[in-house]
Parts: sequence; structure tokens; C-alpha cells
Amino acid sequence: MFTLLLCLMANISQGFNPASFDQMDKTRPHQCVGCDLTGIDIDGWEMDDSILRDANMRRANLAHAEFESADLRGADLREANVFMVVFSRANLGKANLSKLDLRSATINDANLSGADLSETNLKDGTLLGADLSSADLHLSVCSGANLRYTNLRKANFRRAALDNTDLRGADLTEANLEGADLRGAKLTDAIWTDGRKCTAGSEGVCR
Repeated sequence: MFTLLLCLMANISQGFNPASFDQMDKTRPHQCVGCDLTGIDIDGWEMDDSILRDANMRRANLAHAEFESADLRGADLREANVFMVVFSRANLGKANLSKLDLRSATINDANLSGADLSETNLKDGTLLGADLSSADLHLSVCSGANLRYTNLRKANFRRAALDNTDLRGADLTEANLEGADLRGAKLTDAIWTDGRKCTAGSEGVCR
């Protein structure tokens, strides 16, 4: 039986060879804290419940991979291929996802608190119930995205595209919306930046 443990400790991860993934079971949880997985190809893998905290996954091919309930806190995912990736219930707190194309990703109920999502494309994406508190989403494209019931407290949406975004029931307390495009955004029952609850039918403006 192939071992499920990729790295026992972060301080031995520097010698980890990503090529050894080819010999691993593709449907089991893996642990690789602090590993350098630059350019790894795990297209279609089931990585549910895996622990990849602080891993370097830049330019990795994560297409069709499933990371449900995985621990990706502090991971660097810049330039990764995330086509049809599943991050539902994953912990991506303080992870770097800047400039990624997450349009086809499923990120429901995920923890993205403090994550870097600047210039990320989330158009028509699904982040239902996700925690984006204190996340950096400046210049991100969230047009048409489903952000219902999300925690957006203190999130930075400066100059972000939020047109036609579903923000019903979302908590925007102290969020930065400077220069954000909110045309057509659904805001019924959302908590506005100043703590007001938006009335039924609010669209584009909290009423």
C-alpha cells in the first residue's frame, strides 16, 4: 500500500519530489505541510480533507481536482490552473489566489478569510456561505457571482466589479466598496457597510 503521508514535517519538505505524486493513491487525503509543489499536475485528483497548509502550488494544474474540507491555509496558488476545481468547505485562510480564473470553481462554505483574491476572476462563480472577511478583492471581477450569505466583513472590494452580483443576506459590515461597480447587485437583507440592513428589493443601492 502506498503511503498517504507525503511530508511528516515542514522542515523535511524541501527535499520532496513532486514527481512522486505519480505513485500516490489519487483518492486519499494527503499531508504536505509547507511543501514546494510548484507545477504539480493533479488534474482530477480527489484531495478532500488533505492538509496542504503553506504549500507552494504556483503554476500547478489543479483542474477538476476536489479539495473539499482541505486545509490550504497560507498556500500560494498563483498562476495555477483551477478550471472546475472544488474548494467547498476548504480552509483557504490567508491563501494567495490573486489573478486566478475561478469562474468555474465551486467554493461554497469555504473559509477565505484574509485571503488575497486581488484581480481574481470570479464572474458567475459560486461562493454561497463562504467566509471572505478581511479578504483582499480589489480589482476582482465578481459580476453575476453568487455571494449569498457570505461573510464580507472588512473585505476590500475597492474598484471591484460587483454588477449583478447576488449579495442577498451577505454581511458587508466595514467592507471597502470605494469605486466598486454595484449596478444591478441584489442586496435584499444584506448588512451594509454601516451596519444597516438593506430592505427587500434593494438593488445596486442599500435602501
